[in-house]
Amino acid sequence: MPRIEVSENLYRQIESETADGEINDTLWKMVGSYRRTNNPESDRR
Repeated sequence: MPRIEVSENLYRQIESETADGEINDTLWKMVGSYRRTNNPESDRR
């Protein structure tokens, strides 16, 4: 599994916004959202 690295400040911010305590799930949702927004063709085959 790829590793996502963020600053301590950003991590704390994400942690405070994570409703269910699953930070990894929240991060992957953010990565997917960013990817779809900035490179929509990446999900096409």
